[in-house]
Amino acid sequence: MRGLPYYEESDYHRYLLSPARRDLFPVDPILDAIEWRGNENVLDFGMGNGYFLSGLLRRTAPNGHVWGAESQELLIDYILRKKVKEDIERFTPFYVERTEHPLLPDWIPVMDIIFCSIVLSTFADPTLPIKSVGRAMKPAGKILIVDWERVEAPSGPALVQKMSLDRMKFCINEAGCRIMKEWKINPYLYGLVIEKDPELFEERHFQDAVEN
Repeated sequence: MRGLPYYEESDYHRYLLSPARRDLFPVDPILDAIEWRGNENVLDFGMGNGYFLSGLLRRTAPNGHVWGAESQELLIDYILRKKVKEDIERFTPFYVERTEHPLLPDWIPVMDIIFCSIVLSTFADPTLPIKSVGRAMKPAGKILIVDWERVEAPSGPALVQKMSLDRMKFCINEAGCRIMKEWKINPYLYGLVIEKDPELFEERHFQDAVEN
């Protein structure tokens, strides 16, 4: 019998807020890779237990809002308790069903920035979630991606559960997006800032509509 995916294991949940993770995921250098001025609505897609939440709130416009999408009810319960206990304002977490082509609710606003930290590589084909979140983003919006290099790391998931940068780039192109910035956060993580290619994204969207 197959066990849980690594990202649903309790040990991995504990890792998400551990010193070992903080050593590899420096919040400020990661988030400062993108321009934040004037951005009012930010989506943390696959927010986990809110590791980046305070950093996102600090960078969002004073009248702005951070939205957190998560498919694991255990993690949503955790972040809701945190929101109430710490009286966190301008933040709304919500459930999104775990499917290969996730659908975001139509009651959330169109996003300025979508943040995807170590989430796209958990999909068999990241093309599909990139298309999904892209549809919830403004034409000039940006997607900030942080994910594992396909190398052994001091902590985190096994090598077989990671996705190469080349494959991620291929999926970005297949989704109708283009890379605006690429950098190595450290030997174990890469960062990408992408945006929709207006013509290509609509073409891919039309193809999906025809096929479905």
